[in-house]
Amino acid sequence: MLSFAAGTELLLADGGTWLSVGLWIVDEPAEVPAIAKLGPDPASADDTADQLDRVLAGRRKQLKALLQEQERLAGIGNAYSDEILHAARLFPLTHATDLDEAQRAALFAAVRSVLGGAFARQRSFPIDELKARKVAAMAVHGRTGEQCPDCGGTVADVPGSKGAAQYCPVCQPER
Repeated sequence: MLSFAAGTELLLADGGTWLSVGLWIVDEPAEVPAIAKLGPDPASADDTADQLDRVLAGRRKQLKALLQEQERLAGIGNAYSDEILHAARLFPLTHATDLDEAQRAALFAAVRSVLGGAFARQRSFPIDELKARKVAAMAVHGRTGEQCPDCGGTVADVPGSKGAAQYCPVCQPER
């Protein structure tokens, strides 16, 4: 905790298992090198489908990996990339260049709804409850062998992920 003369306090908490906190005092966030290299924030109200299309354009990269590429889209990690692709009904290993207009629109809608829903669910809860709430809300991530909540199929590991990523083969068929 840092206390300031005006009585304001800055409290820092890390809910994870590895403790790593950095603090910079700057006029603009882009002055911090790690922030300057980040792509657009897909949860921002300013984010548009056109921005996502620019991120996807010409990329032969698999969707799962592309969603986690922080220089392209800031803030989407492993778990939420699984959830976004499930909501969009897209196979995680599909290449971005293979998406048609309807699939790109579904991906944009899924990014917005999954992240927006996650933020709404996590607001106003103590930090020690956030991880459990996040895990409980996952439809496919971390649920290998369980029933898909949408179709009843069996959640599987993404091929080649060694158990680190999941999808529903029924909802997200390889095309």
